[in-house]
Amino acid sequence: MRKILIGIVGLIIVVAIGAYILLFTQFGNNLLKPTIQKKISKALGKSIVVEKFKLRPSTLKLVCTIKNKKFLDIHGKLNLFSKSMDLNYSVDIPNIGDFTGKKSIKGSFYTTGRVYGEFSDFFVNGDAKAFGGLISYKVRMVKDKPSSLLLSGNDLRLEQALAMFNLPIYADGSISVKAKFNKLMSEEGNGSAVLKINKGLTNPIVLKDKFGISNAKIPFKLVSNIKAKAKLMHVILKLSSKIGILNITKSDVNIRNFKSRGAFNMVIPDINRLYFITKRHMRGKLIFEGNFTKTKNLAVNALCANFADGLLKVKFKNDIVKAVYKNGRLKKLLYMLEYPEVFDSSVNLNLVYNLKTTKGESRVKLINGHFLPNRMSYLIDTLAGFEITGELYKVSTVDSKIDNMTVISNLFMKSRLTEITSKDAYVNFRTNRVDATLNVVISHKPLKVYIKGNLNKPSVKLNLEGYIKSKIKKILKVPKGLLHLF
Repeated sequence: MRKILIGIVGLIIVVAIGAYILLFTQFGNNLLKPTIQKKISKALGKSIVVEKFKLRPSTLKLVCTIKNKKFLDIHGKLNLFSKSMDLNYSVDIPNIGDFTGKKSIKGSFYTTGRVYGEFSDFFVNGDAKAFGGLISYKVRMVKDKPSSLLLSGNDLRLEQALAMFNLPIYADGSISVKAKFNKLMSEEGNGSAVLKINKGLTNPIVLKDKFGISNAKIPFKLVSNIKAKAKLMHVILKLSSKIGILNITKSDVNIRNFKSRGAFNMVIPDINRLYFITKRHMRGKLIFEGNFTKTKNLAVNALCANFADGLLKVKFKNDIVKAVYKNGRLKKLLYMLEYPEVFDSSVNLNLVYNLKTTKGESRVKLINGHFLPNRMSYLIDTLAGFEITGELYKVSTVDSKIDNMTVISNLFMKSRLTEITSKDAYVNFRTNRVDATLNVVISHKPLKVYIKGNLNKPSVKLNLEGYIKSKIKKILKVPKGLLHLF
């Protein structure tokens, strides 16, 4: 029995000495290097080389390289017996896209910091150089899962953040962020964050290339407050620019699948500031309210309660825009758009438009309308002896097909004594040109009105040939064979 006990103790001593030699001597460390190298390469999904590995009873030194360039350096106190550590580290990645294998991400990343605590409960503190600025962070890891996070960043560049994720550089600006989250990865998770963009400026070159919008160099600033509870983030955002102010008054984002919904309002104090988009001078102020949802698709509902005295409802879903406008005043709408105020009525509109193909259709109904004094009414009154401004048009329709900035329309109007139609009337809002022929019938006598040129002040001409022939035929009862003389 005594010999057996001596044998067991001897075996334990041999194993302990072997383990010590393997773990805590350079000879043993060299034997372990290939295994550690393989493990790290597998974890990172990248082939790395362990240049240095030195493990002693209370210290560790580890240096790893990729393509002969050092990217990881860890050194400090490490005790396998007490399962505790206090290590310093640095990570240097010249190109994140090459490192991760994701070509959609590019840019460099450099961070230094400290890891300390027990193996099952430790902290990671560090400072990182990214997006042209400095990010400080502190993460608590419990059982290999993040439990809490403190994060702050200053003087980060929006341009570099967009470029890193290979997104179009729509704008640049100085980003600052502060965040604090607790009990991450649990149903009791909570926290808050504040993100700001100061001295923002849109990129006119990219906006011109992506959306055909010219001269879009717009200063802006953004403030966003985020509160997280369990699996939801509640977001409040304010975006201010010289064009107007957009407020996301509430928004809920599911952290797990990033589905979201929320409400917003937008104020445009002077719509003439939208000239760089509309290419048209306009007058007035607009206030929109609405809501949005983002699941697989993005859907936005917006409402403007006093759009030229009418109610405007707009729905966006992906690339499709649907607009319904009810009970507006045409005269006020024409004034707002700075078009000649030639007609007044109640106006209703239905529009469907594809933002991707820039094609659409619309139907306009003009209810209880009448002509206002204008050049056309003056010519009809002077040359045809008929005061068209006294006619009431109960229901008039304008059906249009839209192709980018070009609109082709068919018009139908009817009153007690007149009927006005037009087929394929042409309007180009990009060039601000119009080319339309109105077929006007007054008391069964036809005449034509030609409207051509600049939309704001078009040329208006009358052709009274048919009207005069009808007059002569009625008064003199001219035989049909002689009518061609007129």
